[in-house]
Amino acid sequence: MAPVNTQLAYILHKRAYRESSQILEVFSRDYGRLSLMSRGSRGPKSKIAGNLQLFSPLLLSWQGKGSLPNLRNVERADVKPPQLSRRSLLSAMYINELLMYLLHRDDVHEGVFEHYHHCLYALENERDIEIELRRFEIKLLELIGFALLFTKDADSGQPVRAEAFYQYHVEHGPVQCEAGNGRQNGAAPVLQGQTLLALGQQNYPQIQQSRQQMQQLKRLMRQVIAFHLGGRKLKSRELFQLPGQAPSVSR
Repeated sequence: MAPVNTQLAYILHKRAYRESSQILEVFSRDYGRLSLMSRGSRGPKSKIAGNLQLFSPLLLSWQGKGSLPNLRNVERADVKPPQLSRRSLLSAMYINELLMYLLHRDDVHEGVFEHYHHCLYALENERDIEIELRRFEIKLLELIGFALLFTKDADSGQPVRAEAFYQYHVEHGPVQCEAGNGRQNGAAPVLQGQTLLALGQQNYPQIQQSRQQMQQLKRLMRQVIAFHLGGRKLKSRELFQLPGQAPSVSR
């Protein structure tokens, strides 16, 4: 593989390798998700260890054959990293895990990269965390080929009506139902038509103003994400549930 120089990227995950090295899971703008070997970067004399930070835009250079090329250099991009703390930091860990599980290696997703970059900075405002995560989940699925249907009844093909209720089936879409059906555990979630229409219009400010619509959207995306994860567990969700951590409202 020819050398890659100063590629804009984020580190999604790091894991130790032997005594002083580490393997970086990286999401780059032009090369997609890949793994890099960072030799000696855990050692006391490493000159780059301080730059290998999650959630910080970086300029990475690498070279090597096979599935694990060597990191050659790392610089901080000329962009101030997002200021994340408490719930926003755990939420950023959550979207990193989604990218790790839902993106295939070496598939280029420039749109996903820009969407991820925007979401990290949007998470700085803790009041908007929940709606920004829902926005990220929906757009991510759309960009990787799993767009959700919001504006038509999946059975009849008729436009969604604001006053009606719809049960959402992950692999099919919304189907009109009687109000209250499907609220039991494990069933397809029920949403009001006005919630679906707002989603179809990407009118997230409207949804954010309604506690009921936010709850409907959360139930929907919890099932949708669980389906696409295929039973895999997210460590960030476990951290949300630890004593002293923020309540599990944002993932």
